[in-house]
Amino acid sequence: MDILEKIQKVEALIERAATEGERQSAIRAKERLLKTKEDEEIEYTITMGDMWQKKLFVALCRKYNLKTYRYHRQKYTTTMVRVSKPFIDNVVWPEYLKFSELLEKLVDEVTAGIISKIHKDEEEIVISGEIEQGRDEPPKNRNI
Repeated sequence: MDILEKIQKVEALIERAATEGERQSAIRAKERLLKTKEDEEIEYTITMGDMWQKKLFVALCRKYNLKTYRYHRQKYTTTMVRVSKPFIDNVVWPEYLKFSELLEKLVDEVTAGIISKIHKDEEEIVISGEIEQGRDEPPKNRNI
């Protein structure tokens, strides 16, 4: 059983503890498991593809009492965090990947639903031939 599974089981114990003593005992067990995050902390630069991914990562860091920050002039999709390598490799990152996949599926479903309401999805037409020089650039944004 890896550390992430142990933390999840202890969190479940905290939620359904019958007495205050059981709850306090489970909280102390969770604190001991989280203590591994303090061993040899390294500053990580995490750059995400979009703000939703960053918000998800930051939320997971906060769940484990990790402080995220950004240096002046860093992009909004970048976050910094100081944490031990084992903790980020075995706890935070696997959980991020799991939730990121769920978030991506949800966004895809919502996007497909909205697009289908606007117009029925059709196959894209592919034209064979040579591309003219300079025509492979996307059109410039125009103000309407």
